[in-house]
Amino acid sequence: MQNVKKIIKVLARKTWGLNRKQKIEEMKRGLTILNLMICRRKRDSGFSSISYEELDAVDLILKRAEATR
Repeated sequence: MQNVKKIIKVLARKTWGLNRKQKIEEMKRGLTILNLMICRRKRDSGFSSISYEELDAVDLILKRAEATR
């Protein structure tokens, strides 16, 4: 759960100054880019510091935030 909070914090920091809907869209875009980077790192070296479960948890949080408004 600690890494999930860190990921959300970094994604939110990159979307400073946008409204709520744009912020969620940009955070989803950033999460997709992060997911691609993780896949590439696992393919090349065989391990990564972030797991797929953590990325799925962040995606679930973003989906809930999008659905609430």
